[in-house]
Amino acid sequence: MNPRILYKALTPNKEPIDGVFEGNKSEFEHFIRQKKLLILSYKEEKKRLSKAKFSQDDFLTLVEELYYLTKAGMAIDAALKLLASTATKTSQISLLKRLLQTIKEGKQLSVALSESLKNEGLQVDALSIGFLATAEEVGDLSDGLLQLFEYLSFQKKIRSDIRQALSYPAFLLIMSLAVSLLIFFLIIPKFSTIFTPEEFAKLPALSYAMLSLGKTLNQYSVPILSGLFAFVGICIWYLKSRTINWMRLFYLIPGFNRLIVDLQLSIVYGALSTMIKGGLELDKALRQLQKITLLQEINHLITNALSELKRGVKLSSVFSLSSLIPPSDIALLHVGEHSASMSEVFGSLSLRHSDAFSRSVKRVLAILEPSVIVGLGLFIAMVVVSIMLAVMSISDVAG
Repeated sequence: MNPRILYKALTPNKEPIDGVFEGNKSEFEHFIRQKKLLILSYKEEKKRLSKAKFSQDDFLTLVEELYYLTKAGMAIDAALKLLASTATKTSQISLLKRLLQTIKEGKQLSVALSESLKNEGLQVDALSIGFLATAEEVGDLSDGLLQLFEYLSFQKKIRSDIRQALSYPAFLLIMSLAVSLLIFFLIIPKFSTIFTPEEFAKLPALSYAMLSLGKTLNQYSVPILSGLFAFVGICIWYLKSRTINWMRLFYLIPGFNRLIVDLQLSIVYGALSTMIKGGLELDKALRQLQKITLLQEINHLITNALSELKRGVKLSSVFSLSSLIPPSDIALLHVGEHSASMSEVFGSLSLRHSDAFSRSVKRVLAILEPSVIVGLGLFIAMVVVSIMLAVMSISDVAG
């Protein structure tokens, strides 16, 4: 971001003014001479740039800003220069400069954006780039940016819903683990020291098992904790270094398959609505969908739909053959085909499945959250009972 200079000055008419000038000192001096100002005082203010990585939210903001600038008639290179001058992150400036350089080399924005994002380590699905590539083909870049913005906004909403849904259960699980470690590594080992080896051997079975486990964990606490942290570190490294199809993984878990189908159908219908609204024909929109990672069953359905559309078969007829598509979807698709309102129908279906996904997540959380709390309560109760049994048996053991 350009440095700012805060100044106080007198105009040629001797009127005092307080101003802000964006630019370096030499530019400021030129500005003073041009305006014939008498400077009373000035202060150069340089804003610090964040060194955070370029994120999905930054990408969404970039697309939105480019949309407004190109819609206003500004050339793409001028828009990129303007955004680079107001960027707040070094990663943003790096990306924008790389974009500008690549475009000056004669490449299209879609290609330049794909290369630049990959260089910044940000993974973007092929459909996102496809929106821009299609718009460049028809000569309406601002419309493609609008479609991309709507698609990315929808993805952001889905990610936000998932994070919000998982945050509280994750907090409960972490706290449960912390409480368990605290009990086993601090409380139980200290309590077990009041018994002699002979008395310890005569304790009730539950007390003996619990206190023995606590003593063992305390005795080997360093290697156990080291192994635990190493395991967590390896898991984090593995997850970052490998591409895991989480959708497929959760789809195979009983009780989660319908939830994942609703999420995927919401994405599919939302993307179709955006593309058709932008003027893309249905077959081309379906072909664009093949660029993103979906469930194998949905990919197969889209491929089959493309084949059948060429033979003149309606999309509703093709989708009716799949067990993944609810009958209510088929009915609404049938209406859309006969009313030339497929864009609105796909938008409605996307919202319907998004709401169904949210409701399913809430149902799962309604079971998961109390289960974690009850599990932690039972564990603590078992520890308390084992300690109470040990205390109550002290007289018997001593006798």
